[in-house]
Amino acid sequence: MAGTFLTGPQIAALRLQTLGIVAGEARTPVDVVRHLLALQAQDFTASRWVIGCRADGADEQAIFDAFDSGQIVRSWPMRGTVHVTMAEDMPWMLDLAGVRTLSPSTLRRRWQSLGIDEARLERSREIAVELLRGGRSATRPEFTQTLIDAGIETSGSTAYHTVWYLSQTKTLVHGPTRDGEPTLVLLDEWIPSPRVLGRDDALRELVTRYLGSHGPATVEDIVWWSGLTKGDIRRGIEAAGEELVPVTHATTGAALLMTAEARDRYDPDPKLVARQAFALTAFDEHLLGFANRDDVLDRALAPAIDPARNGMFRPTIVHGGRVVATWKATRRARGMQVDVTALTPLSAAALKRATAALDRWSTFRGQELLAVKLVS
Repeated sequence: MAGTFLTGPQIAALRLQTLGIVAGEARTPVDVVRHLLALQAQDFTASRWVIGCRADGADEQAIFDAFDSGQIVRSWPMRGTVHVTMAEDMPWMLDLAGVRTLSPSTLRRRWQSLGIDEARLERSREIAVELLRGGRSATRPEFTQTLIDAGIETSGSTAYHTVWYLSQTKTLVHGPTRDGEPTLVLLDEWIPSPRVLGRDDALRELVTRYLGSHGPATVEDIVWWSGLTKGDIRRGIEAAGEELVPVTHATTGAALLMTAEARDRYDPDPKLVARQAFALTAFDEHLLGFANRDDVLDRALAPAIDPARNGMFRPTIVHGGRVVATWKATRRARGMQVDVTALTPLSAAALKRATAALDRWSTFRGQELLAVKLVS
């Protein structure tokens, strides 16, 4: 990569490669998760395509198989939000970033609003261990019913908060799937050989793996993504040393970082992605993984992606490295119909490429793509 300055289109092209969206190497679903370190996954269906669109020839069953094998898991490792990680990475990420959601003052306010206390949660922990010990699993409704049978209140958001709290404090984790939905298991049984990292090593690991799979990116991007402090991230950058290289945004002058390995492996030429289109689902790291999205999305178009401004992103079509449309699928008797809403003018060639990308998604879901309709 010549020089240390990168234009917006170059950054967009590089991110499609570092994020694994542009096919550059064969990856299994497990490889994808390992590469990304963590991907947001409160929408379980959407998260499967985040993995699947990056995995070489994988269908949806391959994603279920990766969960059922115990290699990848779902929990709340950072920002109080569900993510998928490698099983071995979940415990150290909970220790590093997940604990930031457990401040006593925040918990007290939440418990007061729910009408619960620590004693009730600890009794729920005992019940969870009794229910799941010995390699057993339970769906969330089954666990909730067990709590009810034991006289534990579960109305409103209490049941969800209980699962969240017991997961954040490393008793529960989402394990194998049953009928397409994740079950709950005991973390120490499902992840018998977790990686153990000291704080400095964990910060270096998080920074280098984020930049290796998302870079070029700014310190602020890493802070946003991880929920850690700027001081923590700078400490991780210092620990990474020569593994990272600085680059400068040619237009804004912003300071960015990427890994030296990514710099040497990937090509920043925008022509590489000029004729490529991708159908990305809601919560894909392409947008959600960054605090600043200007290089891949016109700021004026952001409300069309997140209309309620609450982080509930719509699925997107990316063409030429930038978000150009949103899409919505409707299941019909014989397959899927997709409505595409253009955010910028779409040429016939761009729509044809988008249709091919949507066909790949439909095949992954095991459904025929019946039609793609351009709507206003």
